[in-house]
Amino acid sequence: MRSPRRLLLITAIGLTAAVGLSGCGVAADDTAATVGGVTISATLVNQLATDDAFMAAMTNQALQDQRTGVVEGPAARQVLAFLVSSEVLAQEVARWDATVSEQDMAQGEATISQQAPELKGRARDSVLRYLVDRAALQARLGEIDPSSDKDMRRLYEGVPAYWDQVCMTAVVVPAGGVADARAALRKGADLAELEEAVQGSRLALTTERCVPRQYLPEALRTPVASARVGALVGPVPGVFPGDDAVVWFRVESAKVVPYSDAGDALAELVRLIAQQGVESWLNLKANALVDIDPRYGSQVEVGQQGLTVLAPATPVGTP
Repeated sequence: MRSPRRLLLITAIGLTAAVGLSGCGVAADDTAATVGGVTISATLVNQLATDDAFMAAMTNQALQDQRTGVVEGPAARQVLAFLVSSEVLAQEVARWDATVSEQDMAQGEATISQQAPELKGRARDSVLRYLVDRAALQARLGEIDPSSDKDMRRLYEGVPAYWDQVCMTAVVVPAGGVADARAALRKGADLAELEEAVQGSRLALTTERCVPRQYLPEALRTPVASARVGALVGPVPGVFPGDDAVVWFRVESAKVVPYSDAGDALAELVRLIAQQGVESWLNLKANALVDIDPRYGSQVEVGQQGLTVLAPATPVGTP
């Protein structure tokens, strides 16, 4: 029997990855976000954000924050995170040929009746869709067969950006240690040795494990993309918002992993999905699918318990 589902699956804890705001392809009219080409309307977001029963279902209490407008509306961003999650789930249910069972429907109905009996109309339908699609996808992902070429190809093809990887060494150095880091490098210290040579530094990446470019901090992606293989680059500032630490890095190689070479990584993904279920797959898919309208947020953070839409980096109207 599947474990009971809760409605509170929207709050992200701990940044796993971030989906950057797209500079194009997001309309400024009634579009709050697009997910794999499907539009989530601002009208629906605002409708649900002003529905007390819906907001209470997600937070266990009615939000007291402002609900007018979309630029600084925490309620609107919370609703949008829910709708983005729901649409990703729905698209993956279709892509994996997952089946919504009568048990899924019955348990979804029971969950709403027990936890959010005041939900009505579109709000209720939205929550029910989320619950049943999540259950169906969870069941299908739990049936992935590592020995099935069809399943492995579907897994591989489902996250194309994941296979665009870079192998690099990266060291994070606190602002107060920049001078010491420069001095150590001038004296011939290896990049990885900065962790011991400069107090407070840490070795963040090594070439022993290549990483998908999409998992690099956004501020590091362009410098990495333009770096010459083998060249030392740094210090790169502004990589971590609110932190004045800098990064030195060296790219050793870059590659797009073909299916024929992806066996170990696919096996690791299967293990991750077995351990974390839908959330781990939602993480990967959101990075490839989601564009957020700048009126609502700057990006989406993906954590172990779901998605959250971050506040706009620059509120609309700011010069």
